[in-house]
Amino acid sequence: MHDIGLSDVKAVMAAKGYITFIGEGMPNIVGIRNATPDADKFDDICWVWWQENGKEVAHFYTITTDPGLHYLQHPIAGTNGTAILVPGQYLNCWVLGLHRGKQFALCQRAGEVKVYRDINKDGKLNFDPSTITHGFYGIDLHNAGLADPEVVGAWSAGCQVWEFHAPHEALMQDFKRLSEAHGFNKFSYSLVNQEDFV
Repeated sequence: MHDIGLSDVKAVMAAKGYITFIGEGMPNIVGIRNATPDADKFDDICWVWWQENGKEVAHFYTITTDPGLHYLQHPIAGTNGTAILVPGQYLNCWVLGLHRGKQFALCQRAGEVKVYRDINKDGKLNFDPSTITHGFYGIDLHNAGLADPEVVGAWSAGCQVWEFHAPHEALMQDFKRLSEAHGFNKFSYSLVNQEDFV
């Protein structure tokens, strides 16, 4: 996974016909799901890049695109199973805000997303197309807290979660600065699979 470079990501985005933002200050956020995902590991990656003052700024992160084992075994009450984000491009789905009222993050308050629903509580990720639903599910982009844990645990019920808090917090400050400088507060996200790079 860590050998997937930014040029590779751009090529996959183009091949899929996804929008890549080239305007000044508008970030591209692309998560890449591991071909053999482990529900409790930060085994996915994310590339983020944008143009600033005519130059490209790019960052690489270790994340999870999947819910942790806790929520796979204990789905949130009132849901039809634990949410797992479906790969795709979600334009203008996020805004800057507070995740669960505490952590500065990107929050799903602007656009719908698609999720698989894992209901069997066996601790294994279920990507069954027949379970896909779409809507507002609180699929945010946040970090796993100050402890920088090695396991996902209860840090994700379907959110896209940074393993390390400091890089995520720095990125949110970049996003805040870009948002204020260029007058936008909607962010898009693309999720692709490792297999797309073969």
